[in-house]
Amino acid sequence: MKLRHNVSFFMSLLLLALSGWMFWQSWSFEYYSSLGPGPGLFPRWLSGSFLLLALLYMLGTLRRPILWSEVMPKGKDLRQVLAVPASAAGFVVAVSWLGFVATGFLMTALLLALSYSWPRAAAIALSVNLLIYLVFSSWLDVPLPTGRLWEGGG
Repeated sequence: MKLRHNVSFFMSLLLLALSGWMFWQSWSFEYYSSLGPGPGLFPRWLSGSFLLLALLYMLGTLRRPILWSEVMPKGKDLRQVLAVPASAAGFVVAVSWLGFVATGFLMTALLLALSYSWPRAAAIALSVNLLIYLVFSSWLDVPLPTGRLWEGGG
């Protein structure tokens, strides 16, 4: 069996790289101080354990592979899975121009329209995004982007 079809091996590589980077970064913290364990003790041991587990997982993937064809959806299901990162990318691109509420409404409505009727998807998307906007702007005092289009600078 070819390694390129083994999705679990590629996930183990990703975990190995992430844990290796965390382990390398943990060395920038002091391991032990005059008061006792320093801020580097926990990250170093945790990331080192994570590194070891990722390596063991990689070895296990060679004995019991998981194939791409077993986990990747096909047809309509694949389109629904790909709609999520596409919607997130669309949000990132459009939020500074349209603002949080309008962009959030559009992207959420597009995602929900895959499973609900358009009127229901639009109602859910509008209520959820308005609620999020009100919570962040009123209760938490966190300003969300209003968009250049609405400010007259677009």
